[in-house]
Amino acid sequence: MDSNYPFPSYLRDSPLYKYNQNNTYSCITLPTRWNPDDCGPCVVVIDEKKLTVKHTGPGTNPIEAVSIRANNHIPPEVGLYYFEMTIMDRGDRGYIGIGLSKLGTPLNKMPGWGIDTIGYHGDNGRLYRERERGVNFGPLYTTGETVGCGINFFDNEIFFTKNGILLGKELLFKLEKRIYPTCGMASPNECVLVNFGTDPFIFPIDLYAKRMFSKAEKCK
Repeated sequence: MDSNYPFPSYLRDSPLYKYNQNNTYSCITLPTRWNPDDCGPCVVVIDEKKLTVKHTGPGTNPIEAVSIRANNHIPPEVGLYYFEMTIMDRGDRGYIGIGLSKLGTPLNKMPGWGIDTIGYHGDNGRLYRERERGVNFGPLYTTGETVGCGINFFDNEIFFTKNGILLGKELLFKLEKRIYPTCGMASPNECVLVNFGTDPFIFPIDLYAKRMFSKAEKCK
């Protein structure tokens, strides 16, 4: 894991934490920041910790959708993974999306607008998953609000939250490839700050994790 990165509290009972405690020389890593080398045009990382990203302009199109992935994939060994994204500025149009994608998925699209990707979009509250039109899913979100995305590997589900409230679930991708936290934007000045676990989450993920890991232990 990145130097000085604290293991998120909700994962202290996870299979991954127990594995890493017993295998200090072959630790499995978690996502810890955005990867500025794995993003589309017009999106830039604007802070030293690489947690804040901004859409810098439309390029040649009136609206130019772009995405960025995290530095590490989400290891299934963790059992549960969750991250949150706060909208610092909705920008010109508020076309912002949170989701997941597999390595190699085109980054000139919003999450959910291609194969092997899923995204919950703030401008219309729709959930997109390899389909252009998407489906009605949750409320819109804008400046000052926080949305989250998680994976429950035990139940094979992806879930989303807004301002600490669980919105709904979707079946997980098939796990042939690696899955990465992903953010998408599509109009100038949109800006988001991600929390991969270095700060407390708004959603009570610790309680969710405690119930989930307890359930998993009973099912062994």
